[in-house]
Amino acid sequence: QVFVCGDDVEAKQMVMNIVRALGLTPLDQGSLLAAQGIENYPLQLFPMWKFPMFLSLGLTAFFFFYCLALDVIYTYVYEKNNFSFFIAITIPNRICPVMALILLALVYLPGVLAAIIQLYRGTKYRRFPDWLDKWMLCRKQLGLIALAFASLHAVFTLVSPMRSFVRWRTSKGIISQALNNKTEPLDTTNAWLSDSYLALGILGFFFFVLVGITSLPSVSNNVNWREFRFVQVR
Repeated sequence: QVFVCGDDVEAKQMVMNIVRALGLTPLDQGSLLAAQGIENYPLQLFPMWKFPMFLSLGLTAFFFFYCLALDVIYTYVYEKNNFSFFIAITIPNRICPVMALILLALVYLPGVLAAIIQLYRGTKYRRFPDWLDKWMLCRKQLGLIALAFASLHAVFTLVSPMRSFVRWRTSKGIISQALNNKTEPLDTTNAWLSDSYLALGILGFFFFVLVGITSLPSVSNNVNWREFRFVQVR
């Protein structure tokens, strides 16, 4: 994307045509008064990512300390069990899906609020409130951070069978069955529920990745509005 500003409409249109001929996308930023803001863009560090990052860090810290108190501190104080190793994988694997779903909801919620405001006002040509305008502008960043949390959840889930705690729990169950001389039969109902849960999780993650990829500027610029809307709505 190339930002273009100027007071001469014809000259600005000529520059925008040159930008298009180079295979780039020109963006009309208005009059020359916007030139100073455009020149400061290279000096900004993730200007549209500050709110999504701070929000994600705050929610992550809240859920982390909540899970820490519930799974580690509580069990150590009242049950004398040391589950401090949960901090490495178990707690992050609980936080990541919750964060992914919350951030995904925050991506689509401002659109619903904007529609309600437009219906209430009876027009779509009035500017949204400042807070809603800023929220809608950072939806793409919120969605990409949600995709990152979902990807982390997938990785943590894949490595779970390799953990010493899981292997110990499995071997403990085998030894318990051997000592009791009793083999527990396969519960096909639970097997169906477990496999269905995993299959839906894989499909959900696939569609999440698909939506995230189409939201990237390099990809969204290569699809038309109907194609982009089809992916986002489905």
